[in-house]
Amino acid sequence: MRRLGNAFVSYQEFFIEFLISEGVIAREKGDVVKREARRIIDVALTNPIKKEEWKRIKELLDKDELTLEEALELRELARKVAWAYGHRIEAWKLHLYATMAVGFARKNLRRRERNKRRRKSLKKNHVRKI
Repeated sequence: MRRLGNAFVSYQEFFIEFLISEGVIAREKGDVVKREARRIIDVALTNPIKKEEWKRIKELLDKDELTLEEALELRELARKVAWAYGHRIEAWKLHLYATMAVGFARKNLRRRERNKRRRKSLKKNHVRKI
């Protein structure tokens, strides 16, 4: 059963990141899932997830934009929540949002790297013309 769960989690992560990279899912859609993902915090009273981890999840959910490292951290925490509370739909919504955050962070990182290369190229071309 655990292997089947791992397969589902991996598939969901890949598919969501792929849809974001292709521009199918916009950032605004992540806000809807984010609101739903917050509901899992309501079950924090009786859980195998540490209080500090719940606090960190909340901190990360409160941010408008996550770095890639933060998004990966949130996804790792969301995996723990999904395994502990897989019977609750909110756990999977948290995992879904965390995966979307990873996709958005990777997309932003690629965009910044592309812009940096363009600026460098433009600067180099400008110097040649002088």
